[in-house]
Amino acid sequence: MELVVQENIPLAPYTTLHIGGSADKFIVVTTKEQLHEVREYARVHNLAPVVLGGGSNVLVSDEGYRGLVVLMRIVGMQSEVKEGSVYLKVGAGEVLDEVVLHAVERGWWGIENLSHIPGTVGATPVQNVGAYGVEVSKVLTEVEVFDMESGAFSVLDAAACRFGYRDSLFKSPEGKKYIITSVTFKLSTTPAPQVAYKDLAARFPQADATLQEIRNAIIAIRSEKFPDWTAVGTAGSFFKNPVVSQRKAGELSALYPELPQYPSGNDEVKISLGFVLDKLLALRGYTEGGVGLFEKQALVLIADRGTRSEEVKRFAEKIIARVEEKIGVHVEMEVTVLESGE
Repeated sequence: MELVVQENIPLAPYTTLHIGGSADKFIVVTTKEQLHEVREYARVHNLAPVVLGGGSNVLVSDEGYRGLVVLMRIVGMQSEVKEGSVYLKVGAGEVLDEVVLHAVERGWWGIENLSHIPGTVGATPVQNVGAYGVEVSKVLTEVEVFDMESGAFSVLDAAACRFGYRDSLFKSPEGKKYIITSVTFKLSTTPAPQVAYKDLAARFPQADATLQEIRNAIIAIRSEKFPDWTAVGTAGSFFKNPVVSQRKAGELSALYPELPQYPSGNDEVKISLGFVLDKLLALRGYTEGGVGLFEKQALVLIADRGTRSEEVKRFAEKIIARVEEKIGVHVEMEVTVLESGE
């Protein structure tokens, strides 16, 4: 298929925030083979390409992107069953929630807790997407990537992806050269409900549920907590839950005994930013101009259509400053900011 290069394409419609300017160059990729052409085009025109999937975790600058944006649309699913395990290989352009539904309908356990999350599969390793006690790093076995420097395809196992909390190799400078083309999940045919997370535990006190029951419950919970991204400008959880030392967690626990805390490995503790924003700072539903924190979940930023990216960034910076002033902890944005000429 011949490579089609489009020019001055507005990026806002390709993001759930519906904010931001245009891309100078824009290419829709539907096959792995096209990536060789993308690489050559980028080399000849001295462009650094960035990949866009579902646009659910991206804030595009008002100036847009003075370079090449690659819209990932490589799709397809292949499954292989081995001794009770299901290895599901998924094209990076597949919609995540459709893949979760595919697994649930076939009785495959492992990713049901990721139901109703917007975005495409290719973004899940980048962010180490997680929800309700499950992270992609726990169910992912390998990622197929295209190296924009060498022009070669290769496969990285989970260890090579260097996963952390909402972090991975693909966010690092050395990982930027990779374009993810597929992800392989290891699922199971053996029932294994993961319902210990607070909201789920309340619905399933016996810790017993079917795949469909868990999916239905998570869809209901997320529908209560998150705005409809097809109608409201949002990127879901806009900020990361901060991870602090055991010592800092103890200090915060002494001051705020009800503050939810969760072990995060390496003797660190993840604290609930939603609780801080809602209960300690009373910012749930707070707005300035066309930007605000969602009335049902303070961790979620919403923005009116037509709001400028700079307004969103200024609002986010104010929220971060308020948190640091209150609890002495720096908070990071979870979204990726696509800056002009980045």
